Amino acid sequence: MPPMTKARDIVSAVERLAPPSLAEGWDNCGLQVGDAAATVRRVLVALTPLPEVFDEAGEEGADFLLFHHPLIFTPLRSVDTGSYPGDLVSRAILNGLTVYAAHTSYDAAPDGVSVALARALALEGPLQTISPGGALRKLVVFVPAENAEAVAGALSEAGAGNIGDYTRCTFRTPGTGTFLPGEESDPYLGERGRLERVEEVRLETVVPAHLARAAVDAATAAHPYEEVALDVYPVEGFPEGCGYGRIGTLPQPLAPAELASHVSGALGFPARPVSTGNRSIRRVAVLGGSGGSFIPEVAASGTDAYVTGDLDYHDALLAESLGLTAIDAGHAATELPSLGPLAERLAALVDVPVAVSRVGR
Repeated sequence: MPPMTKARDIVSAVERLAPPSLAEGWDNCGLQVGDAAATVRRVLVALTPLPEVFDEAGEEGADFLLFHHPLIFTPLRSVDTGSYPGDLVSRAILNGLTVYAAHTSYDAAPDGVSVALARALALEGPLQTISPGGALRKLVVFVPAENAEAVAGALSEAGAGNIGDYTRCTFRTPGTGTFLPGEESDPYLGERGRLERVEEVRLETVVPAHLARAAVDAATAAHPYEEVALDVYPVEGFPEGCGYGRIGTLPQPLAPAELASHVSGALGFPARPVSTGNRSIRRVAVLGGSGGSFIPEVAASGTDAYVTGDLDYHDALLAESLGLTAIDAGHAATELPSLGPLAERLAALVDVPVAVSRVGR
């Protein structure tokens, strides 16, 4: 009989795709309702916690609900079961459902919401991040020269050593390591009670902060020593592909009205131009959800147009003053394309079925 999948297994897989450390401090990503030890038989991925999604979960036998928008956004002072969100919180508890939210953690992930939106609009890469996020770490490990390749390979598999379009990036400095094995030790090289000098390599690389623990574990597992000399420290910069929004290139130039029509057709929702620039459009910035606050960064990037959701009157005035074509394609419409890729990638990591909700809001 195969081992049962627990909610904690699903959570661990989700957090590989949407690292919690990328979430904003004001957000509430993570386990919202449920027991991490509960058995999971089916996962349903949806945008927003709505009664219709809970109805669908009951029909489909889904007991793990993975939402983009949190069910519990701010601390609850009480649970009113007659109104939102208390009605859905109580419903989840009564029906034994696990509810998890991957909100800004998925927004800022390397293959998150805006990457899916860029692909839905057929933007060509390489995709540039509008507002980079996350943090970097430098990982340094000291290893015998003959084992350096094995450790470097393990680090690469764990996501370390990526710089732009290059992988397995390391710097190696030869040197002499010294150690005196104790009486209870089991040294890979040398003898107990005898000072050893070994030709070693200082192997250093960069790793996103949210992958640092996994990289340390991988290096330790591949290292031959009983005790591994390893350092991790912060460095300036951002991990590759982490942050908000993406900028890509249209296959061919479009006029502002043509771009709005293209966005409407691609997303299946009406898109509304709120400002029209004075140039033909080739480079387009996209950001799923509410993107008005990023208009200055988009304009500074030299992009021709911006597609996002929830643009208000003042956002439109700012975009117009900066000569930027801005299109409000709707909050939900710009985030829905990300659910399918999330479900597909999650399904490859877990042993239960993963489906996307039919509810499109």
